[in-house]
Amino acid sequence: MRRVRCGLTQAPTRMQQTSASDIIPIRALLLGDRLDHRGLERLGPTLGGPIPLAHDGPGHAFAFRWGAIVTIGRDAASTAALVARLGPRLHDALPQPVEETALIRLDPGEEGPDEAGVIRLRDMSPARLALVAEGLAKSAVLSDQEAALARTLDRLDPIVARLRRGRLAISSAALLTSIGEALAARSRAAARVDTAAKPDLLWDHPELAPLHAALAAEWELEERSEALERKLAMIRETSETVLSLVEARRSRGLELAVVLLIATEVVTALYGLLGG
Repeated sequence: MRRVRCGLTQAPTRMQQTSASDIIPIRALLLGDRLDHRGLERLGPTLGGPIPLAHDGPGHAFAFRWGAIVTIGRDAASTAALVARLGPRLHDALPQPVEETALIRLDPGEEGPDEAGVIRLRDMSPARLALVAEGLAKSAVLSDQEAALARTLDRLDPIVARLRRGRLAISSAALLTSIGEALAARSRAAARVDTAAKPDLLWDHPELAPLHAALAAEWELEERSEALERKLAMIRETSETVLSLVEARRSRGLELAVVLLIATEVVTALYGLLGG
């Protein structure tokens, strides 16, 4: 099971087994923490989460309240124009959007990702396209969280190496701050979207459940979510260990200061007695 992490420049490789005219590119962009959807011009009703956006020209576009958009069959220029139009509606915009791409092909005889990674659909109904869009957008969210935890783990490596040598890093407080930021980012993301949960769209379209299962397996949505939770658990345990060591070091320092103070008072008293 392979995650789609290719850019549009990789499309010709996957098109070798299919006609280029049959291939439709789909592109997911995670833009920020939240998108204000109020007042957006929509193309039909909200499909259990994905918001179909009205736009000029061919193709489709969906927006998500948790800061992602997905375009289907649209070129880079029109996608960039859409991103610019939605920019003022974003909260906590990312410095660089997180991108995931895939390819779609109309195939009345099959449904789901094929061996080349192309997503075959029986028709191009709004519900089917919205389901694919939501799956790819969730993959983008997971990619963002994976990158954030990877950065935290990179910061964790030096202090773990020092602990193995029996030494406590001087920058423990800064490390704990970065760990806290990573935990908070994951918590905020989990509160906005459950990447492993079934889409609400399936309540109205239960016939699409097999397609969702195939897409979730292709992009490993559940497995990646579980892997993130395991990494978070490890980070929590490490941060608790480092904190306890820092507190123990501080306690020993205070104990030593108290002992020295008492010893000083004793010596002073003895000196006074002996001198008297």
